[in-house]
Amino acid sequence: MTVAPSRTGRARGRGWKRGLPWLVAAASAVFLALALPGPGLWPLVLLFPACFLEAVHRTSGWKEAAGIGLFAGTVHWAIATHWVVPVMHHYGGLPLAAAVLCLVAMAAFLGITWSVCAAATRLAGPRFRPWVFAFAWAAVEASRQTLVYRFPWNPTAAALAFQPHLLGSISVWGATGLGWALAAVGAAAWAVLRPPLRHSGIGLGVCAAVCTAAFTIAAPAARPAGPTVAVAALQPGTTLEETWDPADSARIADRVWQLTHEAAAAGAQVVLWPESAVPYILERDTSYRDLVTTLARQLKINIVLNSIGFTSDGGYTNAAYVVTPAGVEKRRYDKIRLVPFGEYVPFVGRLAFARALVRQVGHFTPGHDKRPLAAGPLRVGMAICYEIVFPDLVAAEVRRGAQVLTTLTNDGWYGYSWAPTQHFAQAVLRAVETRRWVVRAALTGISGFIDPQGRVVDQLPVGAAGLLVHRIRPMRGLTPRARFGDWWAVVCLLGLIGAAAWSRRG
Repeated sequence: MTVAPSRTGRARGRGWKRGLPWLVAAASAVFLALALPGPGLWPLVLLFPACFLEAVHRTSGWKEAAGIGLFAGTVHWAIATHWVVPVMHHYGGLPLAAAVLCLVAMAAFLGITWSVCAAATRLAGPRFRPWVFAFAWAAVEASRQTLVYRFPWNPTAAALAFQPHLLGSISVWGATGLGWALAAVGAAAWAVLRPPLRHSGIGLGVCAAVCTAAFTIAAPAARPAGPTVAVAALQPGTTLEETWDPADSARIADRVWQLTHEAAAAGAQVVLWPESAVPYILERDTSYRDLVTTLARQLKINIVLNSIGFTSDGGYTNAAYVVTPAGVEKRRYDKIRLVPFGEYVPFVGRLAFARALVRQVGHFTPGHDKRPLAAGPLRVGMAICYEIVFPDLVAAEVRRGAQVLTTLTNDGWYGYSWAPTQHFAQAVLRAVETRRWVVRAALTGISGFIDPQGRVVDQLPVGAAGLLVHRIRPMRGLTPRARFGDWWAVVCLLGLIGAAAWSRRG
């Protein structure tokens, strides 16, 4: 005797079937968030493409796929950048509910790239979906460097940032290329488990493996440009509350002075102060300027420091200066990539509350000069704060002669969250892409030295106070990634167009 399923049971079955793609998409978002620096469960990076493709494959059409992609992207960014909430609530002065809404809005905006990737993948025929996904993923990820987003934070390749033996290829095809390879391997594994798609999956997996191996072998070695130079990175450990309190100004400066003396005693020739190291303005405070120049002269060191700069039209910049024993160098570096809602308010967010996110905010003038600064025997490529996450900016500095890369930052906003580790990881990627040493001086951590192979040779953790001194070697020459820019992103865009066209033809 056969019993027909009840109407309720059939409805539940249909509901579960409709909901399953959304659950699988959410799993893909969680896997990628946990694979990235912070949690650092990097093997999970290979699971997110399979889950994402499975979710897209189960949709009824490209519109549903786009919706699922947007949902997954929003979930991912809400988890990976959850530290935005305490930044906006504690330091920005927003009510907690408003801070959470800001995180969700930001996550949804960034999640649009996931939506585009999902729609493009669903529009392709089943056999081509693994290929289209890998190409689309890398292409939309590279697009986050551009004007619309200007937020290339947490690229997929960052999952391997602390696995230097797996990073060699990125000096050829950049973080975009390695991100493509990771997406391709995960997509290939998904396809291999589906018999009708097995050949497509094998082809994609072999292509990713061959490209990664070939570019790792072809990767140029670091080329020394001179003798080693002793460099110091200071980490005063000054909290933002101390920085904003005028009563603490003298004590903050004394701490930096003491660390600078210790660095010189340890043999440092170049000393890096982090962003916002002292609450004085070099160009306007003549007594501070005299003290710094005297310090550099007496200790016979070159100090690289951050301060507010001023423009001829009355504007101001976030600037880096070099103070030598002979005085302050005439040419400074003005920060080019400003922090949205920190140093400028984007067009879409010109709300009154946004200006509370940073104390000196809203109207910084971006710089344009990408030439390195001369700090004693070194030609230094500068990155202030999150500029280090822009690979094309760093590559441009190397093309203009930077022998060493430095980044001065204030990560005090992020406390002990995932953000400092995420930020530091991208400095590792820049070191390998350009085959340059990267020296990072952070106000509250993480400060460190990264060699041209991506190995972290020394670091100070978040919350510590002190200094690091290490002998580093200036480097010369251009890697393919530095010379030709993000050429693999172009390959992916062309591959996406070609695979989509061929799929429609088939």
